[in-house]
Amino acid sequence: MNVEVEILDLKLRVKELESSTGPNGVNTAIGIAVAQAIAQIAYTRAEITQDLAALGDEIAGLRRQVNEQITPTRSDALEQYATLRSDLNHLKLRLDRLLDKEGAQRRQ
Repeated sequence: MNVEVEILDLKLRVKELESSTGPNGVNTAIGIAVAQAIAQIAYTRAEITQDLAALGDEIAGLRRQVNEQITPTRSDALEQYATLRSDLNHLKLRLDRLLDKEGAQRRQ
């Protein structure tokens, strides 16, 4: 348990003792039940807080891992796109030259 939960548990035990010294046995039982419920809520809250912190750490690790894998893939895709674009430009120039030659031969 963390310190916050331990302090809450000690406070609840003190309340339990204070309520048990009351003149009415019903009030004592209710006080004990309420103190136990509050202690259980505090314990559950602390567990949820720890679980959420662990989940945040897992998500951060997953983000780093995905970024490490995506960055090279993105670079490769951009490089391939640039190469493809360059090849298409060269092909366009060749086609233009061929069409110009063919047009010049028809004119003669």
